[in-house]
Amino acid sequence: MSRTDATLDSRYVTSLGQEPPRVTRVRRLIPETGLQAAIWVIVAVCVLTPVLPLVYASVQSKPIYATGRSFTFSAYHQLFADPLFWDAAKNTAEFAAITTVCSVLLGAGFAVLCSRTDIVGRSVYSGLLVVPILLPPLGIILGWNALYGDGGYAHDFITSTLHIPFDLTSVVGMAVLGTAVGVPLTFLISRATLAGMDSSLEDAARSVGASPWRVIARVTVPMLRPALLNSGLLVFTVSIESLGIPLLLGGAQGHDFVASYLYNNWGDAITPDPPIVSAGATILLLCAVALLLLRRRLLGDEARFVSIGGRAGTTNTLRLGAVGRWAFSALVGLYLMATTFAPILALATSSVVSELTPLVPPWQLLTFDHWRAIGQGAFAVSIRNTIEIAIVGSILTTVVVALATMVAHRSKFRARASLPLLLIFPRAIPGIIIGIGFFWAFLLVNPPGNAIRNSIWGIMVALSVRAMTLAYFVISSAASTISASLDDAARASGGSWWTTVTRIVFPILRPALLVSFILVFISILNDFDPALFLVTPDHQIMGTTMLDASRQGSVGPVAALAMVQVALTVAAIFLAGRVFTTKMSGRRYA
Repeated sequence: MSRTDATLDSRYVTSLGQEPPRVTRVRRLIPETGLQAAIWVIVAVCVLTPVLPLVYASVQSKPIYATGRSFTFSAYHQLFADPLFWDAAKNTAEFAAITTVCSVLLGAGFAVLCSRTDIVGRSVYSGLLVVPILLPPLGIILGWNALYGDGGYAHDFITSTLHIPFDLTSVVGMAVLGTAVGVPLTFLISRATLAGMDSSLEDAARSVGASPWRVIARVTVPMLRPALLNSGLLVFTVSIESLGIPLLLGGAQGHDFVASYLYNNWGDAITPDPPIVSAGATILLLCAVALLLLRRRLLGDEARFVSIGGRAGTTNTLRLGAVGRWAFSALVGLYLMATTFAPILALATSSVVSELTPLVPPWQLLTFDHWRAIGQGAFAVSIRNTIEIAIVGSILTTVVVALATMVAHRSKFRARASLPLLLIFPRAIPGIIIGIGFFWAFLLVNPPGNAIRNSIWGIMVALSVRAMTLAYFVISSAASTISASLDDAARASGGSWWTTVTRIVFPILRPALLVSFILVFISILNDFDPALFLVTPDHQIMGTTMLDASRQGSVGPVAALAMVQVALTVAAIFLAGRVFTTKMSGRRYA
């Protein structure tokens, strides 16, 4: 080992208390800038690969795999001339608007109650309100349908007893379900904003006699404007790409959204028309990009809402009184029971009964046939494929995103400023677009396109790219807390960028890397949109198998498969929590 490496090792031992691994000379054969450029190229290829072939396919007269193609905009003309497309666009806009408004109001309200008031159980509610994000989306939909759908346990109570006209298969009914999924996003963003806000302005308002509700309305909510705008645009973007809800609930009533319209015109059409589907996906892509740019522009002047000065902000709770704190606590608990826990209970019950109906007590219909069914055949294969894809994909995604984050925020690479946008982009566009784009990319780049497309690894690539944004948010946030003085010290000692990152920064980031791995694992485990155009009969995953079986009426096995997803998700979260707590309490970074 050289004197430079020995000096760097001594600094590492001083800061972390353990001997780092020895440095091999192989890494010095690759120029630092070349290594950073290679990482940038990997990210750019992964992110842009599904986009460019999609746009190309939309302006071709025939599918990419056909001969005799020519450049044309006829697919767009046919798309805009189809009244079914405009009906789907109208339904999508209505669904997204209702979902966004309700999610922002409820999510921000819950964030204020849990962060700024003294309601009973606010710390517990802060964790429970984000549960829907971690649960399988198809499982949530099926649970809601079993509970609130036509013939469900709660449907007659709502319509006959409460006299509320509610139809889960209508656009408004589906928006109620969409709100249950969108509230956690608004809650997380609003709660994070409130945690960083100094309560001195609220204290000043109370000191002049303002009531708690007046303080919230006149001081707290105005300070939340950037968070409300941010979360609103995010929920709207997520809503326009919704696929599972219209496929499982709206299809029978003809309430298609744009995403389900595209899927039906490809997968269920007698004569699929790929150019029209590609044109519709491109329109959806442009809408998502426009919303992303709008979000960045409108949030550019957030500084005027900042209420923290040089010192860390302090937080004082608003006292609602004995009646108020219990009443609002009961309302939050009732919301959680109605939107999250009751549907999951209905889903679990569906997996162990021959038929879930309010006309017969469930204990009289108990059966384990559904669980035996998922232990064999296509169900068992999909479980194995999903676990393999989730493990391998989460490892590769975490490694690539961790290196890309270091290039973006801890290097002097010239193109580093473009990496954050590239890493955020996959989550800002609909998953169905990623799937269609990779389908065309594998056809264009062959070999090895066909080999990848006809295996589970093509699905893994699409799902991993979709999950890159989650890994970036976790790793970049944790990396921002590590002082740049460690990098400067390494540089002053002659250490390279690679040595600094792998031997100093990454060991400190181990807890964050673990959290990133778990989040990506959960995302790949539960996601299915990007895989719809890539799966084959021999290479299915749990999400696509559940979707196909549920559309054929196999409710019981699908419920059992969804409960397997829930169990795997809970196990991953529990394991991450135990390991993370152990590492942080023991301060073991190496």
